Amino acid sequence: MSATSTPRALWALTAAAGLVVSLAACSNDADANGGGGGGGGGGDDDLTLEFNVYSRSLPYFQDMIRGIQDVADEDGVTVNVTYGETDPELQFSQLENALSSVPDGLMVVPVDASALIPVIQQADSNGVPVVTLANDLAEDGHASQLAHVGAQYVEVGRQKAQYIVDALGGQGTVAYIHGIRGLSFSEEQARGAMEVFEENPGITLIDGPYAGEFSSDAGLTATENVLTGNATVDALYFDNDDIALGGILAVQQRGIAPDDILIIGTDGGAPALEAISAGDLDMTISLCGYATGRQGAQVLIDYVQDGTEPEDRVVPVEVLTITPDNLEASQAQIDAGDC
Repeated sequence: MSATSTPRALWALTAAAGLVVSLAACSNDADANGGGGGGGGGGDDDLTLEFNVYSRSLPYFQDMIRGIQDVADEDGVTVNVTYGETDPELQFSQLENALSSVPDGLMVVPVDASALIPVIQQADSNGVPVVTLANDLAEDGHASQLAHVGAQYVEVGRQKAQYIVDALGGQGTVAYIHGIRGLSFSEEQARGAMEVFEENPGITLIDGPYAGEFSSDAGLTATENVLTGNATVDALYFDNDDIALGGILAVQQRGIAPDDILIIGTDGGAPALEAISAGDLDMTISLCGYATGRQGAQVLIDYVQDGTEPEDRVVPVEVLTITPDNLEASQAQIDAGDC
């Protein structure tokens, strides 16, 4: 992804001059009309926020949108949602278009940590506060953010790997099937998991393929390839639940009994919880998309309305580990809107 985003970022730097003029003019008009708190446009009683997320299909992001919308409805705020479809260039263009209307604030789930920095910097320089959710920007973009809201992926990776090590008694073969190469969700999670696996010499790691997308079809294909090339696999580590569900199908088609292989994922959506209930998925970690959306929207609205800034740039969201032993309690927590 970085190879794709780099020329785009360079282009953006040359294009930014024209964007400055149009945004500055719009911002001045908004100020003359009584623009709100920290945002760029709209009246005090009619706030508009833009939210760009890189996928429309993942349950995690659907939950996040629901959380954002619930907070926005409570505060009488309009939220416009666009989808980057895991394409950094498309996401960049969508954010440019969003900024041309001078919203009061911007929320974004970056598909690439660096590609969006020029347009985020432009938003900041024109008084449009930016909150990233789930995926953070690279360090060069931190000064242009109001906040980043989300789980810490390195810790998620450590926790998942440790669960496998403990369940296998420190001995066994683990296949790791990644999601999307270059995505912070995949790469940071892998960094944490690899640290744990390297500390346990009794674990043989098959550093499997990148599925390339978060879908059950991609997970099915990736898992079939792993199982074809390896006679014995004791555990399957998947970046997320969507590819894990495809992996479950591959395991079933091989006639492998659920008790003979450990399967874990991440996200904690309804299909994954059903798989845990059926005994097909052993563990998932919910990143609590609904709570992330609520918290991100509240941070941005508080700033736009009252000028209230978060204490730290990073606003962490607690994750929820879900296994057969706590499935009922976890479902109740999710239903209550606490995750």
